[in-house]
Amino acid sequence: MNRSYLVFVLNLITCFASAQQNAKITETIKKYVTYPFSDPNPIPSEAKIYPYFRFDGFTDKGAVKEWKVVNLENDYISVQIMPEIGGKVWTATSKKSGKDFFYNNGVVKFRDIAMRGPWVSGGIESNYGIIGHTPNSATPVDYLVRSNADGSVSCFTSTLDLLTRTRWVIETRLEKDKAYFTTRSYWFNGTSLEQPYYTWMNAGIPAREDLQFLYPGNHYIGHDGSTHNWPIDDQGRNLSYYDQNNFEGSKSYHVLGALSNYFGGYWKNDDFGMIHYADRGDKLGKKIFLWAQSEQGKIWEDLLTDDSGQYVEIQSGRLFNQNMFQSSFTPFKQTGFEPYNNDQWTEYWYPFSGLKGFSQANRIGAFNIQNSRGKLTIKISPVQPLRDSLSVYGTDGLKITSILVKADPLETVQIDLDIPQGKIPKKLKLKGEWMELTSDKSKEYLDRPLQITDGFDFESAYGLYLQGRDQYRFRNYGQAEEKIKASLSKDSLFQPALVEMIKLELFGMEYDSAFAIARKALSIDTYDGAANYYYGLAASELSKDNDAMDGFEVASLTPQFRNAAYTAMAREYTKQSNFGKAKSYATRSLENQTDNLEALQLLHVLARIQGDSDALDMMGNKIQALNPLNHFIRFEKYYESPTEENKESFISLIRNELPIETFLELATWYSGINRLDESRTVLELSPKNTIALYWLAWLYKDADAELSKEYLVRAEDSTMEFNFPFREETATVLSWAAQQSPSWKADYLWALIENFRRNNDKALALLSKHDGETIDFAPYYVKRAKLDKDATPISKLELIEKAVQLEPKQWRYGRILAQLWSQSKNDAKAIRVLEKYYKADKTNYIVGMDLTKAYMLDDRYEKAEDLLSHLNVLPFEGATDAHTYYRQTKLMLAYKLMEKNQYNKALKKTDEAEAWPKNLGVGKPYPERINSDLENAMRASTYKKSGNEKSAQIYMDRVKDKSLDNTTLLEKIKALSFRGDQRLF
Repeated sequence: MNRSYLVFVLNLITCFASAQQNAKITETIKKYVTYPFSDPNPIPSEAKIYPYFRFDGFTDKGAVKEWKVVNLENDYISVQIMPEIGGKVWTATSKKSGKDFFYNNGVVKFRDIAMRGPWVSGGIESNYGIIGHTPNSATPVDYLVRSNADGSVSCFTSTLDLLTRTRWVIETRLEKDKAYFTTRSYWFNGTSLEQPYYTWMNAGIPAREDLQFLYPGNHYIGHDGSTHNWPIDDQGRNLSYYDQNNFEGSKSYHVLGALSNYFGGYWKNDDFGMIHYADRGDKLGKKIFLWAQSEQGKIWEDLLTDDSGQYVEIQSGRLFNQNMFQSSFTPFKQTGFEPYNNDQWTEYWYPFSGLKGFSQANRIGAFNIQNSRGKLTIKISPVQPLRDSLSVYGTDGLKITSILVKADPLETVQIDLDIPQGKIPKKLKLKGEWMELTSDKSKEYLDRPLQITDGFDFESAYGLYLQGRDQYRFRNYGQAEEKIKASLSKDSLFQPALVEMIKLELFGMEYDSAFAIARKALSIDTYDGAANYYYGLAASELSKDNDAMDGFEVASLTPQFRNAAYTAMAREYTKQSNFGKAKSYATRSLENQTDNLEALQLLHVLARIQGDSDALDMMGNKIQALNPLNHFIRFEKYYESPTEENKESFISLIRNELPIETFLELATWYSGINRLDESRTVLELSPKNTIALYWLAWLYKDADAELSKEYLVRAEDSTMEFNFPFREETATVLSWAAQQSPSWKADYLWALIENFRRNNDKALALLSKHDGETIDFAPYYVKRAKLDKDATPISKLELIEKAVQLEPKQWRYGRILAQLWSQSKNDAKAIRVLEKYYKADKTNYIVGMDLTKAYMLDDRYEKAEDLLSHLNVLPFEGATDAHTYYRQTKLMLAYKLMEKNQYNKALKKTDEAEAWPKNLGVGKPYPERINSDLENAMRASTYKKSGNEKSAQIYMDRVKDKSLDNTTLLEKIKALSFRGDQRLF
């Protein structure tokens, strides 16, 4: 064999050896011990989470359950996704070390933490909408798996958020030759109104004493926008170390102040860590959440897992903090999601190891860089193959030295470079990425103001407007209206407040009022973009087509509203069958927002109508590139060619918790552009609840009167459970249905929409029409009682008793009945009702807590004490009521014993008041967070009454509240839980 041939063969073998296998994706079933959730609430929720319903059933009994799992895997890492649990990344593992770089919960243990109740710890949770943890965090979402042409694999997860009517999709992608995976988000507001804007990715990682948080910055802010130093606090503690957070309660740090693209965690003892990386403009928010390290937080370890230990959360968000309303009094206010707008971004997640420390990270990997005495030592834990030059540049911008670096992903490499005397290395360059080498981090800190300027008047017209605007963006419409009206009372022509009021009236379906306010705003400034846009929306709802077009056309002069205005005009022209104009404006909207899904869908429909196959394919490809789980595109294919295969392709991928809402949203969309046949076809394929049947009756009213009547009859005969309409379009359908039939069902469903839209008087009027009728639906009576604010407790009791008669085993109706008896000062009847329901199910700690409180109100503390000793509370996050009841009960018993001169027993009960029984679901805080004034005052009173003045004085000296003495003690014990009457109605 000649030498050249041998070299060729050896090179060929080397190439094959280094070639990467394609990444793999599999769908499997995996068994987990599961503590399930159950018991959905059939009563319509409050407006904050409506139309969703809560789950209130949780258990401490686990059982093995099979879960669908999607696995992504290459030579370096594996990623596990749970599409039936919110589509969350359950964990990810480094194959080199065998370590998980996310918290890997060994069980599925649902607890009452999320907006709707159930939540489970671990992995990465995706949140979009109004607040975390979002409505879909524990329930199935739509998903799709795909092997890509470049050897990578993807799992797409998506669902429709009903609170905002926005849809999000995440592509979790694993490349064949990288040790990172990415999550690419596409989030679209397909509505004509501004929506709340909240999105955070919450990743769990194991909590250990040696954990260090890798968060560049010099400040952190709270949920309320308050500002604090980072990482060294005012007590000298380094908060970036987990073990130095062993004080006070649970903590939330939103770290900022540096122009940094990464954050992560590092476990020193294992020399192992993980990194999250994203362009800073995509993810401004960098948060840490830690449970308290006292028993107050440790109790959640047992509540949320069996053997996987405690976790912390590291989170990325689009805004600097997860702001509550109080943050609006700081610079960190709330933003909105503009109509027909989209957002998209990509995040990188990866492990690293072997660095013996950490300096910085980027898309190449993690680095530990040391510069000492003329030697530059660079350790790299790469997450992609390296065959590149590493160059070092000095303060003069000139290259000092360079070296070839070769390494495979997760293969730690160390480079030692001698730096010539007199040269100061300033930057590194590797694979196109620049890294600063400055040792003075303070020079990197930003100068953004963190506190609001002195003298800003929150009670001015502008200050009140800002509060109202932010309340709207939190979906607190009642509070928003209150603040906006207050702003206008200061200045009746304050333009921003007028525009905000138009939005509130549009949400409330008060279109005449919205139109009138918009005219007033335009009389001040005819070119105001927002006023014109919302004027156009109001005019459209009032069928003032020319005024609608006028508003949108003028709004399009303003760049902020140009995309929405063009999209709105495209919809209007489609409705009018002016397809040429519709296409023109849809195309123009794409020039302003290239990924405007609404415009793309309109253009797809127009291409189908006009028979333009090239445009049809082009639009279809663009839509599927943005969201392969877009159900519209699969329905369009079925509508064009209604085969069984195309039908199955459309229906099979709608596998989220509430599939009917996906069908209704799509049908509503077609109806909104006057494509009624398409709308009918969607709903013919859908599950048939009462709302869908009413929709079909309405859709057929002009096309097929007999079929319309048939659907109307089916709607009247259908079961009403878990029908929670909320769309303004559905109000039109139900208004028509109510005119066709005297049945209560259409009026009840319509009333739910009006109530949700803050029109309580209209909702009450709709239900009042049916007073005296026999209605066999328990939630109806609850809603009827709740809407009538002026009704007497007796009349409300009569309504709730009807609900109880219809569903005697439904504990929620019994609970409401008991509360009404209590409000009527009849605690004995309240107790009898609650005892009946608690006896039927002693695992129902919600009823158990109500019964405890009822015993306390009736001065039956011995009964309350006995019940609390047997109650097993699975709390919601932040809940402390059970321990408050326990403490008050023990102190009241101590007080009674003292009054009977049973001093030793009184002191024993007082000691018991300071215990923290685990069965009550509340862990003991650090001692400095416990106020024992009542206990010490109780001891002082007991000793004083027994004649032991010396001991009495010792304990009285320990009481910090100087208003607390023998005359106020009893009152203050009762005040622990006997606060103002918290009515359900």
